[in-house]
Amino acid sequence: MKNLRNIIAVLFVSLVTFGTTFATNDDNEEISRLRQTVENASSSDWQVYANAAERCVELKTNLSEAYIWIETAIQIEPNASNLELKADYLAANSANEMAIEAYRTAILKGISEDGYDVQEAQRKMLSLLR
Repeated sequence: MKNLRNIIAVLFVSLVTFGTTFATNDDNEEISRLRQTVENASSSDWQVYANAAERCVELKTNLSEAYIWIETAIQIEPNASNLELKADYLAANSANEMAIEAYRTAILKGISEDGYDVQEAQRKMLSLLR
């Protein structure tokens, strides 16, 4: 019985270890593809930068490069979506006060933009204020 527990424990640890390794390799491949996309992007295509940064924030990986991509997108096209993405990045990194300010800026800018979901940004900001 004790040997069976040991075998199951070793099997479990092995599966967790290999599963994590495979996930990391997939993430690395995706980050490489994102970098390639950004490198091939037009210097005026803010959406490529924003989309790549958003994916990094979702994956919670490559965050320092994601921040550069967010700032580049904002420099190219300072719109509510980019500002909200910056706020999401800041919130994910526990910079809540800065995130709240970025959400406020996004909301104010988004009020005059067609198709921008102001309520979603408000919901995110309120969740940080609680």
